[in-house]
Amino acid sequence: MSTAVLKISCPDRKGIVAEVCQILADCSANIIDAQQHREDLDNQFFMYVKFDCSEINCERSILETRLKAKSELIGFDWSLSFKDQKKRLAIMVSKYDHCLYDLLLKHKYGELDVDIALILSNHPDLQATAEHFGVAYHHIPRNKDIREAADQAAVDLFAKEKVDFIAMARYMQILTPILIQAYPNKIINVHHGFLPAFKGAKPYHQAYAKGVKLIGSTSHYANEELDMGPIIDQVTVPVTHAHSAEDMVRAGRDMENRVLANAVKAHASDRIIVYKGRTIIFD
Repeated sequence: MSTAVLKISCPDRKGIVAEVCQILADCSANIIDAQQHREDLDNQFFMYVKFDCSEINCERSILETRLKAKSELIGFDWSLSFKDQKKRLAIMVSKYDHCLYDLLLKHKYGELDVDIALILSNHPDLQATAEHFGVAYHHIPRNKDIREAADQAAVDLFAKEKVDFIAMARYMQILTPILIQAYPNKIINVHHGFLPAFKGAKPYHQAYAKGVKLIGSTSHYANEELDMGPIIDQVTVPVTHAHSAEDMVRAGRDMENRVLANAVKAHASDRIIVYKGRTIIFD
């Protein structure tokens, strides 16, 4: 089966579902999953439609033209992606390797429906890991004096390799607007804490010193406000006075792996719509 995903967002009104579904029906597309959400705050409507396009009676470009014409007529934002065109993922990493290994292993076992285009790092340390998994490794040195140049080099590399989105697998650098603006809502970061608490270095040690009873990890889209982009996934685990900081670090690694992989899967399957700094994520 060849499938595609259509996402719609617009001010809510009557008839949107019928009009959109009629376009698909006219092309002999068979809907296999449809979900809607209405945002009461702004009277905003969101729609996710997955459909079988293996027997559509027109070229894909014609379907896109019809959607474009309807969107201009009744006013909605839309995106259409075909699942036989896998998204190309770039992984950015520094020296911590647990999230990188998790993504590479999940991809090896067919759990990530992406093509891993490359791994980019500001250190050379993990090149052997990339070679083991048969993934191209690129080392672009980076410090506070050459951030802009490094990010421009990354943008140029990603464009050359036709990268669709990026996972920051514990890439311990602050991105500049050069890279963020080139990939808006397409850079997924994992935060080693339950946002927004305990920012900065050694968050688990900070949590331990405060005697917290719950620790967590967060995946989110990167934007120009540090660690404040739209949240995609969060996981927490309970802790007690008996847990050491090292116990929390170990638990944190597992949580970071989970939330980053979940976010990559959701983005790759086109289940996310970002609206006003928050995410609507369909099942």
